[in-house]
Amino acid sequence: MIKTVYRHVFLLLALILAASVFAEAQRSGDGVWTEVDDSVSRAQSADEHSITSESYKAFRLNKTALRAILSGAPEEVSNLGIESDTIMTLPMPDGTFARFRVEHSLVVEPALLEKYPELGQTYRGQGIDDPTATVRFDFLPSGFHSMILSRRGTIYVDPYAKGDTTNYVSYYKASLRRGMDRPACFFEDENSDFSSVTKSEYARSEMAPSMPFANMVSNGTQLRTYRLALAATREYTAAVGGGTVSGALAAQVLIMNRVNGVYEKDLAIRMVIVGNNNLIVHTAEPDPYTNNNGFTMLDENQVSVDALIGTANYDIGHVFSTAGGGVATLGSPCNASSKARGVSGLPNPTGDAFSIDFVSHEMGHQFGARHTFNGTTGNCSGNNRSASSAYEPGSGITVMGYAGICDAQDLANNSIDTFHVKSLEDIILFRESGGNCGAATATNNTPPMVSVVDGPIFNIPRLTPFTLTAFGSDADGNSITYDWQEYDLGAQTSAVPNTDSDGARPIFRAYPPSSNPSRTFPSTQYIVNNGNAPPPVYGAGFMTGEMLPSIARTMTFQVIARDNRLNGGGIGTATATVNVDGNGPFSITSPTSGVLWNAGSTQTITWNVANTSAAPVNVANVKISLSTDGGQTYPIVLAASTANDGDETFPSPVLDTTQARIKIEPIGNIFFDVSDVNFAISSSPAVSGQIGGRISSATGRAISRINVILTDTITSETRIAITNGFGYYRFDDVPFGRNYIIIPQLKKGYRFSPLSIVRNHTSDAASVDFTGQN
Repeated sequence: MIKTVYRHVFLLLALILAASVFAEAQRSGDGVWTEVDDSVSRAQSADEHSITSESYKAFRLNKTALRAILSGAPEEVSNLGIESDTIMTLPMPDGTFARFRVEHSLVVEPALLEKYPELGQTYRGQGIDDPTATVRFDFLPSGFHSMILSRRGTIYVDPYAKGDTTNYVSYYKASLRRGMDRPACFFEDENSDFSSVTKSEYARSEMAPSMPFANMVSNGTQLRTYRLALAATREYTAAVGGGTVSGALAAQVLIMNRVNGVYEKDLAIRMVIVGNNNLIVHTAEPDPYTNNNGFTMLDENQVSVDALIGTANYDIGHVFSTAGGGVATLGSPCNASSKARGVSGLPNPTGDAFSIDFVSHEMGHQFGARHTFNGTTGNCSGNNRSASSAYEPGSGITVMGYAGICDAQDLANNSIDTFHVKSLEDIILFRESGGNCGAATATNNTPPMVSVVDGPIFNIPRLTPFTLTAFGSDADGNSITYDWQEYDLGAQTSAVPNTDSDGARPIFRAYPPSSNPSRTFPSTQYIVNNGNAPPPVYGAGFMTGEMLPSIARTMTFQVIARDNRLNGGGIGTATATVNVDGNGPFSITSPTSGVLWNAGSTQTITWNVANTSAAPVNVANVKISLSTDGGQTYPIVLAASTANDGDETFPSPVLDTTQARIKIEPIGNIFFDVSDVNFAISSSPAVSGQIGGRISSATGRAISRINVILTDTITSETRIAITNGFGYYRFDDVPFGRNYIIIPQLKKGYRFSPLSIVRNHTSDAASVDFTGQN
């Protein structure tokens, strides 16, 4: 009783406090969303906060306003991109609101909808403010749930807490904390130790793992729709559906709506839950499944689904459980004897980790894709690695990788919501051969065209940064995003950081797609902050997954261009070959730290050519640019084209910055270097500079430990410097505009020529040399 009173008092105080906040709160233009203070959402939610995100924004949903908008949403048209006039907003993690054109899009067959009308509240949308953004969302009894795929990253909007249908959080997927320890997954194929009954047509792709799409993948003219029989163990139904068929079906719809968002965008594949799916959602004991044994459930699901759904009434089958892990038979859809052999399970089978890292992953196996990681630690160890598709360093991070479960070689907590190009090759090949039973619908979409700028073959020095750039076009005017991925196979390794000691293995991780057609290797932050040498780990101890090639080798990269069109996204790819020469690095040697350039001064930039002017690199000229923001951009061109000879002299630009960097890049090649640290430039002329020089014998031998006297002819001030072991001396901060007398003191056995020199000091680095004679 006392706890209840305290809770009510706390809630009342929170609501009173919020009254003034609401007056200034951000509200979406359509009245659907209002940003609220996190403490208010916490006070109003009966359960604990259910999203483990490092950062998020909290919002309140106006359900009446949302229903009013969705009531006007048109039905999707199968062969068109979205043309809806229904516009709604979604809240972003930065507190802003993004607009989408939305339409009704079912993930269940009409027969199932007749039994359970609440399952029909699923929608899709295309971004207006960001045309690269697509959204899949639902408005189910459990609340509103959305997944936005965009060039800004993957964004989710989910209930603040389980059972709370009023308060929501918007967060980036990348901000999710590590959840429970996740087990590995397994798959069966003809080369495994398990007895497999799959792989007839699919076997072709394994015979030549880099073919037939090594130079191009084009997809998106047809959408293939597969009838999905999605079973549930009684344990799953109890965990997510309150022990009811309707509750479990709603949870399955939520998951498949998100899975379809990824599969339609990358592969033009959709899965629709079959009309009598309620027959295979189990609520009571006994059910036909051994919930905690995925391998046993493969056979159990095949038998159960065939018996209850009918083998002619579905194209792909899968079962959800609460066990740890997943397992699937490779290339199984459309094969009558194995098409239901897929299992996904977690003790808490909800959220992004289950939808993408498990369900999308296991169904990826069913559609013919193998694991793409090349690490050996944690769950990446043993027989889980697929030698023919291990194109990603460490744990990998695309859908078919093992992000979050490979210990020291984890690239992140969770996968990104895209496939590696190798997975795209395998799934598209299977879809059009042994897995072609899905209903094909013309999309009226022309896939984007893409090529490699100035390529596709490049020669670069080792340990030197480089940038690959694509050029893309889309005949339909869709907005393109680009995704550069390494496409190399080599020996597996447990090393952190990764190593290219075998001259073949992948050394660059994948990143989410971007609207930028260029990717720099390594990432710019590691160039400007780490001198081209990425640290072994980043963030919460994750493997960085980027390193420059240190030995002569050949590297292959593929760029995926996506048109981000709903109802069957189009993709195109192009290949770049980067031949790494054993010479290098190509590097800037000056300016360095502690340098100040003054207006009117003459400056010399130097660099290590590293044999790049000769074969096989053959760079005759370079471009020299200046950054004033610490190496992020280079808007000032100091030399548009000058000889690649290692030095260039020019007048200092007239500007002020303490964050100057120099960039030198070849004309007609992709490599470059940036000065390692910031230096300063002043728009004011210098008031002082250096006077120095060298004292040597007539034969050029250095004469050390000679006192050199500098006398100001105006003030008679005297300073002394001593030559070092190389014969050099130097006076710093010598005022300009005066005459100075420089005299080397006599040393036994030597006389100097000249005996003294009078110098009018007008430049910032005056050189005065003497010769000593015996």
